[in-house]
Amino acid sequence: MAVHLHGVARGRPRRRGFLRDGRQRLHRHPGRARGFALLTRGLRAVARDPADLGARLDCRLGAWLAMAPLASGVPMGASHGIGYVLGAAFDVPHGHTSCVLLPAVLAWNAEVNGARQRELLAQSGIGGEQAADVVRNLVRDLDLPATLGAVGVGPANEDEVAERAMGTPWVPRNPRPIDGPHHVKEILALAR
Repeated sequence: MAVHLHGVARGRPRRRGFLRDGRQRLHRHPGRARGFALLTRGLRAVARDPADLGARLDCRLGAWLAMAPLASGVPMGASHGIGYVLGAAFDVPHGHTSCVLLPAVLAWNAEVNGARQRELLAQSGIGGEQAADVVRNLVRDLDLPATLGAVGVGPANEDEVAERAMGTPWVPRNPRPIDGPHHVKEILALAR
């Protein structure tokens, strides 16, 4: 997800990536879709055969391509912010927070960036599915926890998680605006 600059906030340029800004064009940044395709293929292959060095290389390259936007200043969003709280307050490993939250956040954000999510999937060679379902299926195929309950976080914890998530630097930067804990709780409901 390469970056371009636009606008000025408090005297500094704001950076936004493909899934945050409708003006960004995928064809200018083919590495995004390539990284996603490498990761989805590579992770499944490594799960089948951990000794498959080609699949491990695909994972490494896919992860590198996926991290490029962060290195360029594109902010993380709700998945990372809520995940930060789950890790800090409930001792959920970071990788598991992504497995649980990313499909829910993608589904919740689809209202504002669903077309861009579908475009990324199409450029990755994945068609006819929603991004949330693609990631949810990947998590299932890898036999990783896919729900809040699977990581020991129940409905009784949702108020605390929602309040604390609003205090992270990432939740306010989500593509679909999160106006308060009630929106975080909508995402958590999708992750049950």
